[in-house]
Amino acid sequence: MPSRKRARRSFSRRFFLFALFIVLVILAYTGAWFYAADTLEQRTITAIEDLNAGHQRANCEEPTARGYPFRIGLFCRSVFYEDAENGVSVSAGAFRSAAQVYQPMRTVGELDAPARIATPYLPAIEADWENMRISARLTASLPERLSSEAKNVVLTLDDDNRQPIARAGNIQAHTRQNGADLDLALIAQALTIDPGLTNGTAIPAIDGELLVTLDDGVALASTSVPELRGRSGTVENLNLKIAGGNAGLTVKGPIRIAENGLIDAELRVTVNEPQRIAQLVGQIVPDKRDEIAGITAGLANLGAAPTLPVNIRQGRVFVGFLPLGSIPPVR
Repeated sequence: MPSRKRARRSFSRRFFLFALFIVLVILAYTGAWFYAADTLEQRTITAIEDLNAGHQRANCEEPTARGYPFRIGLFCRSVFYEDAENGVSVSAGAFRSAAQVYQPMRTVGELDAPARIATPYLPAIEADWENMRISARLTASLPERLSSEAKNVVLTLDDDNRQPIARAGNIQAHTRQNGADLDLALIAQALTIDPGLTNGTAIPAIDGELLVTLDDGVALASTSVPELRGRSGTVENLNLKIAGGNAGLTVKGPIRIAENGLIDAELRVTVNEPQRIAQLVGQIVPDKRDEIAGITAGLANLGAAPTLPVNIRQGRVFVGFLPLGSIPPVR
């Protein structure tokens, strides 16, 4: 009998110590989580204050860390950014992010519509969407990868008429570091444009894909005011085609923006179903209809998908030796 009592007391003692250990672990984890949450909130406030010290302003309304016990992320009731020197401002609804506590540098987020985007030389635009998701692989400075996707996007002029100017079933944007360079990708599906922007021409829905490599793009993105003049890169692939069909354009080649803002490029343009593309472009740009018709006539014997050299010299566009127009300087 005494041995049984001693065994029970020993088991109870071990169970008590184990339970106490579990409680202490939970308390320590809870304390560490709330310490990390407080650090995240304070760093967010400090980063915003540092940014607001110059010509830029930013705001995360009521920054709050949430996600206990297994996640941690930042919540803002609304977000705002303004670059007064360059006349750019962006505001949007609530922002929510989350990361697993054991992988805090891999985060996902959501941004609520609407967003208001104001830039110089263009009217302010309001963007609306059904669902925008964001994912990032963070580093100590710039994100190593950053992706966003929004569905059923509608762009509207922010004026009294509230006229929608473009719609898209899906829009994606992706960036990633590629050594010192930066890869940028933009994908749009079922993009439609208001005929008022295309001389009354009703353009069919378009699927588009753009992939660009920006030379020394990591250093450029690290600057407070990115400057495109004096930069170079490569259009790895620009593909625009009529949704559900084959008619479209594919553009590839290097491009450079001089210090005066004028563009130089050596591009290869592949045209699928050139007659249909020429007809659409001629309707959109009627003053260039004759030049476009002449180029199309020369393509008639080159097959259904001919490739053309398109060179841009100091902003002047040439298809082969034929001048097609000019591009104003990049500001």
